[in-house]
Amino acid sequence: MTNKEKEALRNEIAVKNIMTKKIGKWFKYSMFLFVAGILISIWGFTGMQDRWLPVGQSARDIIKWIAVVLAVLSGIFSAMTFMSFRNSKKHVLKLIDRLQNGK
Repeated sequence: MTNKEKEALRNEIAVKNIMTKKIGKWFKYSMFLFVAGILISIWGFTGMQDRWLPVGQSARDIIKWIAVVLAVLSGIFSAMTFMSFRNSKKHVLKLIDRLQNGK
């Protein structure tokens, strides 16, 4: 492998590593939204009454269904970003091995 090819491979590894980190952040945010949606859905469906947050039944119905939709969508997005993160990490590691072996 020539020096020019090695430098191009190093640049590719750097760019893909940055993108892998961004995907990891997206996964964390989507998991947070997933958990928040689940918790709000549980709050809405159980009918818990809070002293500090008086909410009418009609507003509770709207909030719980919005939370269910949010939880489902963010759960699907979480699964996709997790698979993408895992595959991207494997790909970067293969590129690093290729650079170290010089093939």
